[in-house]
Amino acid sequence: MDLAENRFGKTWKHFLEVLKVDYNCSLADVCRNQHTTFGGMSSWMSRRGYSVKQAKADVVRDYYGGVEPSQPTTSSPSFTQIAPAMLSEEEFSLAG
Repeated sequence: MDLAENRFGKTWKHFLEVLKVDYNCSLADVCRNQHTTFGGMSSWMSRRGYSVKQAKADVVRDYYGGVEPSQPTTSSPSFTQIAPAMLSEEEFSLAG
């Protein structure tokens, strides 16, 4: 088995383990963490018939009792609007 094949296999196994504790993880994030290219990983998976969708379905069945975990609720960040300040002619000439 060459180095790339070994790396993709290890990355896939790691992804399956991460899914058990973080259902909402993405394969792209795991690839980045494992220093594996997502494109190469996708091709490797395609050649073997592996699927993220199927992996998630298997995890739901085996580890979450058949009930898909809910998406985490995220709050949108709040932004403070800053009112523009008028500069005096002297301040403007110093600023520019």
